[in-house]
Amino acid sequence: TMSKVAKHNSASDCWSAINGKVYNLTKWINRHPGGPQVIKNLCGTDGSAGFNGQHQGQQRPANELSGFLVGDLAN
Repeated sequence: TMSKVAKHNSASDCWSAINGKVYNLTKWINRHPGGPQVIKNLCGTDGSAGFNGQHQGQQRPANELSGFLVGDLAN
C-alpha cells in the first residue's frame, strides 16, 4: 500500500510506487546516471509521473527498474 511505501522514504531505505508496482530503489540511488537526487526525490512516494516523464517507452530504464521489484501496489 502507499502507506507502507511512505515509510521507506530515505536514502538508506528507499521504496517508490511506479505504475502500480513497488520498487526498492535503495541500491540504485548512487548508480542512477542522472544523479542520486533524482531517485531520492522518489523515496516514499508514487514516482510514476517522474519515471514516465523521463523514461516513457524506453526499454533500458524499464529493464533496470524490474530488477528492484518488491511487488504489486495494493489499495
